[in-house]
Amino acid sequence: MSTTHIGGALDTPADISPTERLVLAFLAQYAAPDGIAFPTISHLASRANVSSGTITRALHRLLELGLIQRAVHDDLDTPAWRVTLPASGDNSQGRGQG
Repeated sequence: MSTTHIGGALDTPADISPTERLVLAFLAQYAAPDGIAFPTISHLASRANVSSGTITRALHRLLELGLIQRAVHDDLDTPAWRVTLPASGDNSQGRGQG
């Protein structure tokens, strides 16, 4: 994805932890134009310097918030994720500027 999408992941207005935001940014970085990304949990854990369990919890939270969705990739046996960030310019849940 473009740096705009990565920026969107970093600036998403959702109340998420720094680790969840980092995982979302990694998914945005790896995603194809259709939003699908399929890095392994162990790869994400290595990049974020956290445990696989921490990545799994972060992914579940991002799923709950609707920031990502599970996706099916027909050619791979790896879990895939679709990044579903709010439309750019949607600051209805935005944080105050400080």
